[in-house]
Amino acid sequence: MLEQGGTTAAVISVGNELLFGETVDSNAAWLGRHLSARGIRVVRGYTVGDVAADIEESLDLAMDAADLVIVTGGLGPTPDDLTKAVVARRFGRELVVDAGVQQRLQSHFRSSGYDDVPRRSRGQAEVPRGARALENPSGTAPGILLEVDDVHVVLLPGVPAELKDIVEGALAEHLNALSGPPTHHRVVHTTGLAETSLAERLEPKLGSVADDLKEGIDLAYLPDLQGVDLRFTVRGGSADDADVRFDRLIAALDEVLGPWRFEADGGDIAEAVSRQLRRRGWRLAVAESCTGGLVAKRLTDLPGASEIFVGGILAYDNAVKVGELDVSSEELERDGAVSEVVARQMSIGVVSRFDVEVGVGVTGVAGPGGGSEEKPVGTVWISTSVHDEARASLHRFSGDREAVRERAAQAALAAVYRRLVGGGEGV
Repeated sequence: MLEQGGTTAAVISVGNELLFGETVDSNAAWLGRHLSARGIRVVRGYTVGDVAADIEESLDLAMDAADLVIVTGGLGPTPDDLTKAVVARRFGRELVVDAGVQQRLQSHFRSSGYDDVPRRSRGQAEVPRGARALENPSGTAPGILLEVDDVHVVLLPGVPAELKDIVEGALAEHLNALSGPPTHHRVVHTTGLAETSLAERLEPKLGSVADDLKEGIDLAYLPDLQGVDLRFTVRGGSADDADVRFDRLIAALDEVLGPWRFEADGGDIAEAVSRQLRRRGWRLAVAESCTGGLVAKRLTDLPGASEIFVGGILAYDNAVKVGELDVSSEELERDGAVSEVVARQMSIGVVSRFDVEVGVGVTGVAGPGGGSEEKPVGTVWISTSVHDEARASLHRFSGDREAVRERAAQAALAAVYRRLVGGGEGV
């Protein structure tokens, strides 16, 4: 059932812990990236609990949709590990002992001080008749590969490190045989515009770009609280050819993207800010109110932060703003803590207090209370000072308290970045 577009895949993730939210399904994300890079297109994804009927139902659906079905989880030695038994029963294949797996199990447990394989773990040496065991170099449960009605079914343990070892090891040769033209991606990071606003600006520009620049390149919008990533995708060709094509198209779109994009390998604008500060040999300090230290946290989460970050003041109470940052008590009383003048004085004050080149001041209403008609929840003033020149901007963020704080911290870092690279909207 191979499609004209190449091999398709479906991933089934098994485990109550995934449904209950106790564990994030990092395996499915990793498999999606790994298979896509091989030119194998993931077309379906299922998450089911440790229930035999649900595993079997998802297996039937996946086999109707894809050429390659990968099932993760449920291969361990405990009673709730049902995947192997369900698959064997569904395809009418009895479980038989694989001599190679049995030998590895014995060696593993004897090296761990056991006289023999514990009774509960002996079943891990069994595979459905006719299936191939895939060596697991970092665990006791092997992967399993079998073919049913021209569909390739792979069972993998749910432990991420074990899954990756099998996919990149014992399963690699089989995946090579299924691989199609490689898929290449380029991600452009933007911040400061919502997905709809960015699309409204970008789509007309994209429509005016010459066909030879954009033909065969797909674009996806990937929004979150911190911004919108644009993922450009090309299928086929070499990585070098894809890079040339990406460069040409993104350059043609730079008139729209330029004011909002930033360069960061990991997609974190704090990384981009740190890089710019290092290039200049500058240091930064923060004065935060509503963000409660989130700007400082984002910067200090990165290795080597001490080179560019000096410290900060959590000026939550107005007395701290006045006493530690030299904010004018008269202007604070007149305009309120959430105001342009206070944000400016906070950023100037922290530059002076810590003797740094760059300062950030953030003051706002994070909610859920404290808002007013003039300054509703989500109102945030952000100021950046480079030496003694301060610039401030007003923002209105939506969402709950956490979302407002996260968006404000992101906007503060974006404002610093725009100052350092020489402008851009939203400074």
